[in-house]
Amino acid sequence: MESQLLSKKPKFNKLGKYYLVALCAIALSIILSQILIQKFISEQENDSRVINLSGRQRMLSQKISKCVLLLADTSYTSKDKSTLKELDGALEEWKEVHHLLQWGNNSLGEETQNSKRITALFSSIKQDYEIIVNATEEIVRLLKNDINTPKSKILKGTEIVISQEASFLKKMDQIVYQFDNEAKTRVMNLKNIEAFFLALSLGVILFEIFFVFIPSAKTIKKTFEIQERSQKKSKKMTLELGSLYSSLEQAYQDLLEVDVAVDDFTVYGKCEVNGDFINFSPKFISLMEFEDNRPKNFFDWIQYHGYDADYLKNIKKMILNGNPWNGEIKVVNEAGDFVWLKVNLIPTQNEQGQPDSVLMITTDKTEKKEAEIISHEINKEKIEKKVKEQQFRSALILEGQEEERKRISRDMHDGVGQILSAMKFNLEAIHNVGLEFEKEKLKTVKDLLKNVIQEVRRISFNLTPSVLSDYGIVPVLNKFAREITKISNLEVTFENKTGFLTRLEGKTENNIYRICQEAVNNAIKYSEAKEVKITVSHNSQFLNLEIADNGKGFDIKKLEEKGHFSTSGHGIFNIRERANLINGNCQIHSEKGKGTTISINVPLD
Repeated sequence: MESQLLSKKPKFNKLGKYYLVALCAIALSIILSQILIQKFISEQENDSRVINLSGRQRMLSQKISKCVLLLADTSYTSKDKSTLKELDGALEEWKEVHHLLQWGNNSLGEETQNSKRITALFSSIKQDYEIIVNATEEIVRLLKNDINTPKSKILKGTEIVISQEASFLKKMDQIVYQFDNEAKTRVMNLKNIEAFFLALSLGVILFEIFFVFIPSAKTIKKTFEIQERSQKKSKKMTLELGSLYSSLEQAYQDLLEVDVAVDDFTVYGKCEVNGDFINFSPKFISLMEFEDNRPKNFFDWIQYHGYDADYLKNIKKMILNGNPWNGEIKVVNEAGDFVWLKVNLIPTQNEQGQPDSVLMITTDKTEKKEAEIISHEINKEKIEKKVKEQQFRSALILEGQEEERKRISRDMHDGVGQILSAMKFNLEAIHNVGLEFEKEKLKTVKDLLKNVIQEVRRISFNLTPSVLSDYGIVPVLNKFAREITKISNLEVTFENKTGFLTRLEGKTENNIYRICQEAVNNAIKYSEAKEVKITVSHNSQFLNLEIADNGKGFDIKKLEEKGHFSTSGHGIFNIRERANLINGNCQIHSEKGKGTTISINVPLD
């Protein structure tokens, strides 16, 4: 059931859709706000130019009136030519600006889109404008034909220009004010639009927080809970494994009580005190399947079946001293089958009280022994099978945990990490914040988001560093040492003594990394060390990983007696289990006050 939970991946499809919708909304708001800002900037440049031109139009009308008056003045004849030239230039510019204010000029890059109100004002000023233009053009024409034209001939045109100027200036003032009001209105509209898009961006961010980040966090939390339950189950299986080893010893003891019928003791033969056989019982002959080649001496016969000569010499000495001997012997009959005999050698005495013969009182224990061996093999096979099953399950759970770590790391990096980065870019794009406390709050949010991104990257690296699958164990251990040094008070260094660069099997590299990670975490939690050194070396047969710290150390024997599942024993157990999974040899040396050194030898073939 637990493995099914581990294999069941959280559903990120819906979260991914929310993420895409939110990201598209933010991107759209940024694009639209930028388009509006650029359009406004362009309009502002045009507005300022239009207002400037409309003000210039008033100035030019006054300049025309001044020149006309000077040309009509009888006392101002010496400078008529220059005044005429000035009038002609002012008139042409005045007409051009008037046209430009109404319809623009594409050749000059000017575009004018006047409102109905401004168009109406220009319509009302049209008559005054045309009267002034016609009168001024007539004055210019007369003076260009003859600079000495009598002043009386241009006096009428001068009166017309002067009489229309006041009406023109009044209406021109209205046009200038209207241009200015419309520019202010556009500025206020842009402010409102900016406020709208700011609210939209903040709304999208809140949407991401409540509908993307919080559900993602809950999903990841649930996955971690499943993984934690799997780890507890793995520990439980390991405890069961230990109990199986204990039950194996108990099974050996139980086998001694196998209830198999054993024959009563009977006389199998008679010997001299030196071991020479005098006679054999029919049962002994039948059991051993003797024919003509019967043994001559009991002790020589036993020695032939592999028993030590010194051992047999001690038995002879006991017999000669009149003491009985009993024991169990294993021999091979003439058919080549094993036979177990329970033998009692009892010396008999003559009239003088000296041993003169030995009775061989024996019972056949072959069936009982064979039953014990068969029972032992059966139980041993069952127990070994269960042990292998438990080891296989433990390996599967560890592999499942690693796959889950990889998936979570990938989801955090590709999913949550990308969303956080998008949020960071969106927050960076927000500039138009008016109030000071809002600016401070925005800065705090940016800093907090930056820290969250760094934390997500750190967790993702700790779960499964991508560089492990891309480049191998040496680069990832080097990066691991640098990362731990940055985020902790522990200085972790890495040294590749023999320049090891070979890629290993993925499972092997992953377990080596986890062993190193577990050892360094133990040093951080328990050893009070200031420095940890990770060293990698190799030869043609083995890769050696050594993790040494200068911490307070511990009593390894006491820990082993107390058990790996005590409060501080999990890490050591995990290291040894992972080393065992990759056929590695784990040696742990620690002394109080002298630090701890963990050495892992992994075969390279």
